[in-house]
Amino acid sequence: MPGYAGHLDLIRRTPVCMKNLGIYLQASFAMFLWAITFVWIKIALVSYKPIEIVFLRLLLATLILFGIIFFSRYKERLKARDFWHILLVAFCEPFCYFIGEANGMQYVSPTFGSLVISTIPLVSALGAWFFLREKITAFIVVGLIVSFSGVAILSFESPDLKATLTGVVYLMIAVLGGMFYGISVRNLTLKYSTLTIVAWQSFLGMLLFLPLFAFMHLKSFMVMQHSAKGLITISAMSICASVGAFMLYTGVIRKLGVIKSNVFTNLIPVFTVILAYLILGHKVTFITSIGLMLTIGGLLISQLKDLHRLATRNN
Repeated sequence: MPGYAGHLDLIRRTPVCMKNLGIYLQASFAMFLWAITFVWIKIALVSYKPIEIVFLRLLLATLILFGIIFFSRYKERLKARDFWHILLVAFCEPFCYFIGEANGMQYVSPTFGSLVISTIPLVSALGAWFFLREKITAFIVVGLIVSFSGVAILSFESPDLKATLTGVVYLMIAVLGGMFYGISVRNLTLKYSTLTIVAWQSFLGMLLFLPLFAFMHLKSFMVMQHSAKGLITISAMSICASVGAFMLYTGVIRKLGVIKSNVFTNLIPVFTVILAYLILGHKVTFITSIGLMLTIGGLLISQLKDLHRLATRNN
Protein backbone atom coordinates (compact mmCIF):
# COMPACT_ATOMS: atom_id res chain seq x y z
CA MET A 1 0.00 0.00 0.00
CA PRO A 2 1.55 3.36 -0.99
CA GLY A 3 1.88 5.98 1.71
CA TYR A 4 0.30 9.44 1.77
CA ALA A 5 3.23 10.93 -0.21
CA GLY A 6 2.79 8.21 -2.82
CA HIS A 7 -0.90 9.07 -3.18
CA LEU A 8 -0.05 12.75 -3.64
CA ASP A 9 2.50 11.90 -6.32
CA LEU A 10 -0.06 9.73 -8.10
CA ILE A 11 -2.59 12.58 -8.02
CA ARG A 12 -0.04 15.04 -9.43
CA ARG A 13 0.67 12.68 -12.32
CA THR A 14 -3.02 12.22 -13.14
CA PRO A 15 -4.00 14.12 -16.32
CA VAL A 16 -5.93 17.30 -15.52
CA CYS A 17 -8.71 16.42 -17.94
CA MET A 18 -9.30 13.08 -16.20
CA LYS A 19 -9.53 14.83 -12.81
CA ASN A 20 -12.17 17.23 -14.11
CA LEU A 21 -14.03 14.44 -15.87
CA GLY A 22 -14.15 12.70 -12.50
CA ILE A 23 -15.65 15.84 -10.91
CA TYR A 24 -18.34 16.08 -13.59
CA LEU A 25 -19.19 12.39 -13.20
CA GLN A 26 -19.28 12.85 -9.42
CA ALA A 27 -21.72 15.76 -9.77
CA SER A 28 -23.88 13.87 -12.26
CA PHE A 29 -24.05 10.76 -10.07
CA ALA A 30 -25.07 12.90 -7.08
CA MET A 31 -27.95 14.29 -9.14
CA PHE A 32 -28.92 10.75 -10.20
CA LEU A 33 -29.10 9.68 -6.55
CA TRP A 34 -31.29 12.68 -5.70
CA ALA A 35 -33.49 12.05 -8.75
CA ILE A 36 -34.25 8.46 -7.82
CA THR A 37 -35.66 9.65 -4.47
CA PHE A 38 -38.47 11.39 -6.41
CA VAL A 39 -39.53 7.94 -7.59
CA TRP A 40 -39.01 6.22 -4.24
CA ILE A 41 -40.86 8.88 -2.23
CA LYS A 42 -44.09 7.93 -3.99
CA ILE A 43 -43.71 4.50 -2.38
CA ALA A 44 -42.78 5.88 1.05
CA LEU A 45 -45.68 8.39 1.10
CA VAL A 46 -48.18 5.55 0.91
CA SER A 47 -47.37 4.68 4.55
CA TYR A 48 -45.54 7.67 6.03
CA LYS A 49 -45.93 11.45 6.21
CA PRO A 50 -43.28 13.85 4.79
CA ILE A 51 -41.88 14.92 8.20
CA GLU A 52 -41.63 11.27 9.27
CA ILE A 53 -39.75 10.39 6.08
CA VAL A 54 -37.27 13.27 6.40
CA PHE A 55 -36.66 12.62 10.11
CA LEU A 56 -36.05 8.89 9.60
CA ARG A 57 -33.75 9.61 6.65
CA LEU A 58 -31.65 12.01 8.73
CA LEU A 59 -31.63 9.69 11.77
CA LEU A 60 -30.29 6.78 9.72
CA ALA A 61 -27.80 9.04 7.89
CA THR A 62 -26.50 10.29 11.26
CA LEU A 63 -26.02 6.75 12.56
CA ILE A 64 -24.24 5.65 9.37
CA LEU A 65 -21.92 8.67 9.07
CA PHE A 66 -20.93 8.90 12.75
CA GLY A 67 -20.55 5.13 12.74
CA ILE A 68 -18.00 5.47 9.93
CA ILE A 69 -16.24 8.26 11.82
CA PHE A 70 -16.17 6.23 15.05
CA PHE A 71 -14.77 3.06 13.48
CA SER A 72 -12.35 4.76 11.08
CA ARG A 73 -8.81 5.64 12.06
CA TYR A 74 -9.11 9.19 10.73
CA LYS A 75 -11.12 11.46 12.99
CA GLU A 76 -11.60 15.18 12.41
CA ARG A 77 -12.71 17.39 15.28
CA LEU A 78 -15.16 20.20 14.53
CA LYS A 79 -13.81 23.47 15.92
CA ALA A 80 -16.10 25.31 18.33
CA ARG A 81 -16.06 28.48 16.23
CA ASP A 82 -17.38 26.54 13.22
CA PHE A 83 -20.29 24.92 15.08
CA TRP A 84 -22.68 27.81 14.40
CA HIS A 85 -21.53 27.86 10.80
CA ILE A 86 -22.46 24.23 10.20
CA LEU A 87 -25.70 24.74 12.14
CA LEU A 88 -26.54 27.43 9.56
CA VAL A 89 -25.81 24.90 6.80
CA ALA A 90 -28.19 22.37 8.38
CA PHE A 91 -30.82 25.07 8.93
CA CYS A 92 -30.69 25.99 5.23
CA GLU A 93 -30.69 22.40 4.02
CA PRO A 94 -32.23 20.06 4.93
CA PHE A 95 -34.48 22.07 7.32
CA CYS A 96 -35.63 25.15 5.35
CA TYR A 97 -35.51 23.41 2.00
CA PHE A 98 -37.67 20.45 3.04
CA ILE A 99 -40.06 22.59 5.11
CA GLY A 100 -40.56 24.92 2.15
CA GLU A 101 -40.86 22.22 -0.49
CA ALA A 102 -43.06 19.77 1.48
CA ASN A 103 -45.53 22.47 2.55
CA GLY A 104 -45.40 24.49 -0.64
CA MET A 105 -46.29 21.56 -2.87
CA GLN A 106 -49.58 21.20 -0.98
CA TYR A 107 -50.74 24.64 -2.23
CA VAL A 108 -49.44 24.70 -5.81
CA SER A 109 -49.61 22.46 -8.85
CA PRO A 110 -46.66 20.10 -9.51
CA THR A 111 -45.85 22.08 -12.67
CA PHE A 112 -45.64 25.40 -10.84
CA GLY A 113 -43.70 23.84 -7.96
CA SER A 114 -41.05 22.23 -10.16
CA LEU A 115 -40.69 25.48 -12.12
CA VAL A 116 -40.04 27.51 -8.97
CA ILE A 117 -37.60 24.94 -7.53
CA SER A 118 -35.68 24.91 -10.82
CA THR A 119 -34.78 28.58 -10.30
CA ILE A 120 -32.34 27.57 -7.52
CA PRO A 121 -29.30 27.49 -9.87
CA LEU A 122 -30.16 30.99 -11.16
CA VAL A 123 -30.70 32.42 -7.69
CA SER A 124 -27.61 30.62 -6.35
CA ALA A 125 -25.47 32.11 -9.11
CA LEU A 126 -26.50 35.62 -8.07
CA GLY A 127 -26.02 34.78 -4.39
CA ALA A 128 -22.55 33.30 -4.94
CA TRP A 129 -21.54 36.33 -7.00
CA PHE A 130 -22.81 38.75 -4.34
CA PHE A 131 -21.66 36.97 -1.17
CA LEU A 132 -18.64 34.94 -2.33
CA ARG A 133 -17.53 37.08 -5.28
CA GLU A 134 -17.49 34.05 -7.55
CA LYS A 135 -17.05 35.04 -11.18
CA ILE A 136 -20.01 34.70 -13.53
CA THR A 137 -18.86 34.26 -17.14
CA ALA A 138 -20.95 34.65 -20.28
CA PHE A 139 -20.83 30.86 -20.75
CA ILE A 140 -22.33 30.35 -17.28
CA VAL A 141 -25.10 32.90 -17.90
CA VAL A 142 -26.05 31.38 -21.26
CA GLY A 143 -25.79 27.85 -19.85
CA LEU A 144 -28.05 28.70 -16.91
CA ILE A 145 -30.67 30.27 -19.19
CA VAL A 146 -30.63 27.39 -21.70
CA SER A 147 -30.73 24.77 -18.94
CA PHE A 148 -33.58 26.56 -17.14
CA SER A 149 -35.47 26.73 -20.46
CA GLY A 150 -35.12 22.95 -20.76
CA VAL A 151 -36.47 22.43 -17.24
CA ALA A 152 -39.32 24.84 -17.99
CA ILE A 153 -40.27 22.85 -21.09
CA LEU A 154 -40.27 19.65 -19.02
CA SER A 155 -42.54 21.40 -16.51
CA PHE A 156 -44.92 22.72 -19.17
CA GLU A 157 -45.42 19.22 -20.54
CA SER A 158 -48.32 19.27 -18.05
CA PRO A 159 -49.32 22.95 -18.22
CA ASP A 160 -51.06 23.47 -14.90
CA LEU A 161 -49.80 26.64 -13.17
CA LYS A 162 -52.17 26.84 -10.22
CA ALA A 163 -50.70 28.42 -7.10
CA THR A 164 -51.65 30.28 -3.94
CA LEU A 165 -49.71 32.97 -2.11
CA THR A 166 -49.08 30.55 0.76
CA GLY A 167 -47.60 28.01 -1.63
CA VAL A 168 -45.38 30.60 -3.29
CA VAL A 169 -44.05 31.79 0.09
CA TYR A 170 -43.20 28.23 1.15
CA LEU A 171 -41.49 27.51 -2.17
CA MET A 172 -39.44 30.69 -1.88
CA ILE A 173 -38.26 29.45 1.53
CA ALA A 174 -37.08 26.28 -0.24
CA VAL A 175 -35.33 28.28 -2.97
CA LEU A 176 -33.59 30.56 -0.46
CA GLY A 177 -32.66 27.52 1.64
CA GLY A 178 -31.06 25.89 -1.40
CA MET A 179 -29.21 29.09 -2.29
CA PHE A 180 -27.83 29.80 1.17
CA TYR A 181 -26.89 26.14 1.63
CA GLY A 182 -24.39 26.37 -1.22
CA ILE A 183 -23.10 29.73 -0.03
CA SER A 184 -22.75 28.73 3.63
CA VAL A 185 -21.18 25.31 3.00
CA ARG A 186 -18.56 26.60 0.54
CA ASN A 187 -16.06 27.86 3.15
CA LEU A 188 -16.54 24.74 5.28
CA THR A 189 -15.50 22.56 2.33
CA LEU A 190 -12.10 24.31 2.41
CA LYS A 191 -11.62 23.40 6.11
CA TYR A 192 -13.16 19.96 6.63
CA SER A 193 -13.67 16.66 4.84
CA THR A 194 -17.01 15.92 3.23
CA LEU A 195 -17.57 13.15 5.79
CA THR A 196 -17.30 15.57 8.70
CA ILE A 197 -19.52 18.19 7.06
CA VAL A 198 -22.31 15.84 6.00
CA ALA A 199 -22.27 13.93 9.30
CA TRP A 200 -22.76 17.10 11.35
CA GLN A 201 -25.22 18.49 8.81
CA SER A 202 -27.35 15.33 9.09
CA PHE A 203 -27.15 15.27 12.90
CA LEU A 204 -28.08 18.94 13.33
CA GLY A 205 -30.76 18.68 10.66
CA MET A 206 -32.26 15.73 12.54
CA LEU A 207 -32.28 17.78 15.77
CA LEU A 208 -34.05 20.65 13.99
CA PHE A 209 -36.75 18.27 12.74
CA LEU A 210 -37.05 16.46 16.08
CA PRO A 211 -39.55 18.91 17.70
CA LEU A 212 -41.82 18.77 14.61
CA PHE A 213 -41.67 14.98 14.54
CA ALA A 214 -42.23 14.68 18.32
CA PHE A 215 -45.18 17.07 18.57
CA MET A 216 -46.92 16.28 15.29
CA HIS A 217 -46.34 12.60 14.58
CA LEU A 218 -44.64 10.69 17.42
CA LYS A 219 -47.83 9.35 19.06
CA SER A 220 -49.32 8.07 15.84
CA PHE A 221 -45.91 6.81 14.66
CA MET A 222 -45.46 4.67 17.78
CA VAL A 223 -48.82 2.89 17.45
CA MET A 224 -49.18 2.65 13.66
CA GLN A 225 -48.72 -0.56 11.70
CA HIS A 226 -45.40 -0.03 9.98
CA SER A 227 -44.71 -0.95 6.39
CA ALA A 228 -41.59 -3.01 5.64
CA LYS A 229 -41.67 -1.75 2.06
CA GLY A 230 -41.95 1.85 3.22
CA LEU A 231 -39.09 1.51 5.75
CA ILE A 232 -36.83 -0.18 3.20
CA THR A 233 -37.55 2.61 0.73
CA ILE A 234 -36.80 5.29 3.34
CA SER A 235 -33.55 3.47 4.20
CA ALA A 236 -32.58 3.45 0.52
CA MET A 237 -33.36 7.17 0.26
CA SER A 238 -31.21 7.85 3.32
CA ILE A 239 -28.22 5.84 2.07
CA CYS A 240 -28.37 7.07 -1.53
CA ALA A 241 -29.47 10.69 -1.07
CA SER A 242 -28.92 11.87 2.51
CA VAL A 243 -25.51 10.15 2.67
CA GLY A 244 -24.28 9.41 -0.86
CA ALA A 245 -25.56 12.42 -2.80
CA PHE A 246 -24.63 14.98 -0.13
CA MET A 247 -21.15 13.45 0.24
CA LEU A 248 -20.57 13.66 -3.50
CA TYR A 249 -22.10 17.11 -3.97
CA THR A 250 -20.21 18.68 -1.06
CA GLY A 251 -16.98 17.56 -2.72
CA VAL A 252 -18.12 19.06 -6.02
CA ILE A 253 -18.80 22.44 -4.37
CA ARG A 254 -15.27 22.35 -2.96
CA LYS A 255 -13.77 21.80 -6.42
CA LEU A 256 -16.07 23.78 -8.74
CA GLY A 257 -17.54 26.49 -6.48
CA VAL A 258 -21.21 27.24 -5.89
CA ILE A 259 -22.23 28.58 -9.30
CA LYS A 260 -20.88 25.78 -11.52
CA SER A 261 -21.98 23.10 -9.04
CA ASN A 262 -25.57 24.33 -8.92
CA VAL A 263 -25.98 24.10 -12.69
CA PHE A 264 -25.79 20.32 -12.30
CA THR A 265 -28.97 20.33 -10.17
CA ASN A 266 -30.93 20.79 -13.40
CA LEU A 267 -29.97 17.19 -14.20
CA ILE A 268 -32.35 16.04 -11.46
CA PRO A 269 -35.52 16.43 -13.60
CA VAL A 270 -33.65 14.85 -16.53
CA PHE A 271 -32.83 11.73 -14.51
CA THR A 272 -36.31 11.77 -12.96
CA VAL A 273 -37.94 11.65 -16.42
CA ILE A 274 -35.65 8.80 -17.48
CA LEU A 275 -36.24 6.84 -14.26
CA ALA A 276 -40.00 7.43 -14.44
CA TYR A 277 -39.90 6.02 -17.97
CA LEU A 278 -37.85 2.97 -16.96
CA ILE A 279 -39.51 2.22 -13.59
CA LEU A 280 -43.01 3.69 -13.76
CA GLY A 281 -43.62 3.36 -17.51
CA HIS A 282 -44.20 7.09 -18.10
CA LYS A 283 -44.13 8.20 -21.74
CA VAL A 284 -41.33 10.37 -23.18
CA THR A 285 -42.82 12.70 -25.79
CA PHE A 286 -41.11 14.83 -28.43
CA ILE A 287 -41.53 17.94 -26.24
CA THR A 288 -39.97 16.08 -23.31
CA SER A 289 -37.01 15.12 -25.49
CA ILE A 290 -36.48 18.77 -26.46
CA GLY A 291 -36.53 19.75 -22.79
CA LEU A 292 -34.01 17.05 -21.91
CA MET A 293 -31.63 18.13 -24.69
CA LEU A 294 -31.84 21.81 -23.73
CA THR A 295 -31.20 21.03 -20.06
CA ILE A 296 -28.13 18.93 -20.84
CA GLY A 297 -26.98 21.41 -23.51
CA GLY A 298 -27.18 24.28 -21.04
CA LEU A 299 -25.10 22.30 -18.56
CA LEU A 300 -22.40 21.71 -21.17
CA ILE A 301 -22.40 25.38 -22.19
CA SER A 302 -21.94 26.48 -18.56
CA GLN A 303 -18.79 24.32 -18.33
CA LEU A 304 -17.59 25.13 -21.87
CA LYS A 305 -14.80 27.53 -20.90
CA ASP A 306 -13.24 25.00 -18.55
CA LEU A 307 -13.64 22.19 -21.08
CA HIS A 308 -11.99 24.31 -23.79
CA ARG A 309 -9.14 25.24 -21.45
CA LEU A 310 -8.58 21.58 -20.59
CA ALA A 311 -8.61 20.55 -24.25
CA THR A 312 -6.10 23.28 -25.12
CA ARG A 313 -3.87 22.39 -22.16
CA ASN A 314 -3.75 18.72 -23.13
CA ASN A 315 -3.03 19.22 -26.85
